[in-house]
Amino acid sequence: MKSITDNTSFMQDSIKSIQRFLTRYSVGNALKKANAYKQKGFSALSIVQYAVQLVYMQQSMYRDSRNGDDSVIGNSSDAVYRFMRSTFINWSVFIISIASKVCAGLNSLTSEARLSALVLDDTLYNRPFSKKLELSARLFDHTDRTYKRGYRSLFLGWTDGATFIPTAFRHMSSADKKQRYNEARHTDNRTCGAKAKKQAVMKAPDVALLMLRDARKYCIPAKHVLFDSWFTNPTFVMGIYDIGYHSIGRLKNSKTLYSHDGYTHTLKELYGMHKKRPGKSKYLLSITVRIHNRSGDSMLSRIVFVRDRANKKKWIAFLCTDMSLSEEQIIELYGKRWSIEVFFKTCKTYLRLTCEFRQISYEAITAHTAIVALRYMILALEQRYNTDMRRTPGDLFFMFADEAKDIKFNEVIAVLISELTKFICELTMLDEKAVIKLMDEFIQTLPAHMKRFARQQNAS
Repeated sequence: MKSITDNTSFMQDSIKSIQRFLTRYSVGNALKKANAYKQKGFSALSIVQYAVQLVYMQQSMYRDSRNGDDSVIGNSSDAVYRFMRSTFINWSVFIISIASKVCAGLNSLTSEARLSALVLDDTLYNRPFSKKLELSARLFDHTDRTYKRGYRSLFLGWTDGATFIPTAFRHMSSADKKQRYNEARHTDNRTCGAKAKKQAVMKAPDVALLMLRDARKYCIPAKHVLFDSWFTNPTFVMGIYDIGYHSIGRLKNSKTLYSHDGYTHTLKELYGMHKKRPGKSKYLLSITVRIHNRSGDSMLSRIVFVRDRANKKKWIAFLCTDMSLSEEQIIELYGKRWSIEVFFKTCKTYLRLTCEFRQISYEAITAHTAIVALRYMILALEQRYNTDMRRTPGDLFFMFADEAKDIKFNEVIAVLISELTKFICELTMLDEKAVIKLMDEFIQTLPAHMKRFARQQNAS
């Protein structure tokens, strides 16, 4: 009985957490912006809440409908399916409307010195047994090195290094008609569903630029876009810059040419013609280059080479278009890209991204992915507050806790010495030499690892 009670308590706490999130971030208003309306029966908000909490109830909608009087949705499961198949709902607007508020709230807790960024990446949405899945395609899985049936799901998310928030997504089919198993069903070209299907057969970089324009429109607080080597090419990078973002991406060791000192070189040639930094430096080499797109336009960029941890004889190169960043900042900022990999793993393993609903319409797949993204936002916020010891509400406490993370030890010592010196001067009216002598005696009582920083501050 104890395990059943604990499970019920967990479920109730989870549902309360969902309700708080829906209220705080005005999910009902986001549904209205996305053109999600219902004339009768369950409201759009109640359906979304029910779909979100299914994973916390640890059962499917089919099993819930079989529970009789204890069922949440009752005999109205068809209402949920019709809602998810609607071609009029703009799920992209729904997700980014909520994400913009969540990101703005998290971003306001920290100073501008702590850089946040947008992360772009894709993952395979595998549906091997859905032979009639709309716009499904034959896609190559780079992990298993085999071809699979489904979509290539393109995601854009925001991160500050501690929390990842999904902001936009598209399920990409293949631009090659020969690789598609099924074509799109005919729908009114004016609907949101028809427009989404047109984007599904476009090239991924073009769709990624559309997603970044939406992020810019909704004021997602970021200046940089992070991505892996699959997206890093000069044309795409310069397209991102035209939107208003800087790029940091890993480079392939390919035949792409970069201009340096009046000549063009490949990445391998650039690495071989420069002297490397000695010792245990964070990076091996930093070079300023110009990249060129297909139209002949050029742009100043920096390439940073680092040692491959898996094989110290190899190197990894990163391209950054923000020349104001140091090499250490570039490496540190790119490290935040890993948060999207955690997002993919969580959604597939725990949030039922590919295995909850077996519908075959493209609109239903898009709707369910939006629900999964909403589930992840709720978990991300709960995890942020719990691991950061922020159980106590209040923005002032949050701001202090987040700012304290970015203060270095030597800066803390410097502030303490400076304020203590001012206090002694005001309290005792001693001259400056007497105060310095008094502070030297105080510093002698400090632990050895603090003396060096304290002496530097006292001498200044």
